[in-house]
Amino acid sequence: MFRFLATDLDGTLLTSGKAITPRTRDVLAEAQRRGLTVILASGRPLCSILPFARQLELRKYRGYIIAYNGSLVWDCATDKAISRQTIPSHLLPELVAAVGEGFHIHGYKAGSIVVGGEADEWSNYIARANRMPLLETQDFLGTVTEPQHKCIITGPPRKLWHLEKRIQKLFGAELSVCRSESFLLEIMSEGIDKAEALRKLLDMHGGRTEELLCLGDGYNDLGMMQLAGISCATANAKRPVRQAASLVIPGNDHDGVAFAVERFILKSKKRP
Repeated sequence: MFRFLATDLDGTLLTSGKAITPRTRDVLAEAQRRGLTVILASGRPLCSILPFARQLELRKYRGYIIAYNGSLVWDCATDKAISRQTIPSHLLPELVAAVGEGFHIHGYKAGSIVVGGEADEWSNYIARANRMPLLETQDFLGTVTEPQHKCIITGPPRKLWHLEKRIQKLFGAELSVCRSESFLLEIMSEGIDKAEALRKLLDMHGGRTEELLCLGDGYNDLGMMQLAGISCATANAKRPVRQAASLVIPGNDHDGVAFAVERFILKSKKRP
């Protein structure tokens, strides 16, 4: 019997048009009425996740948000952060220097995505996906003056792979590095991962991993899917994610989340 559902957003819960379908919304509403705790776990910033939390009435049903891949955990019932961890400010100049030429580094400022230099196709992709404005700057460090939960580096996939290895070597355990797409490298503070954030939420509720159902599609979902009692990858998921999942479900444009909830939760729980 599953008490918790953790789902990624882009490529999983959301369609290609970045929406929750009526069927998926209705299925999740019924599951929450039966006692399911829904957790939206995404690399997105909090402000980009909150509209979907409101659609699913997570405040009413006491759900949670894991934002920035786990750097921020948000209690929707109280509208307060349970935990937050930002990149140490003294590491930002070193990170910018390590990135060098041929890549773009992104951060956040007052509801905007800040990009160092002129925005490229990948910068525009991030802005469209999050529905946030882009702020271009030649002075990245002078612009992102507020604490950063996450930085994103974009660039050609093959070159980005080499940069990922260099950053891991330079910063060791000081920073967490993960991929969400082949052209997106996400940088957080040490120890940050969706799976770690989920462990904390389970501990808060006295929950067990066997009571957790996880759904995802991207590389940054692998940790939480390996944690879950059952994990489901959408048909459009990256190949390693499909291979690691307990089950491959219909794609994000075909109500895969609704399919999983109906199969594993609604049919296995009796209404009180």
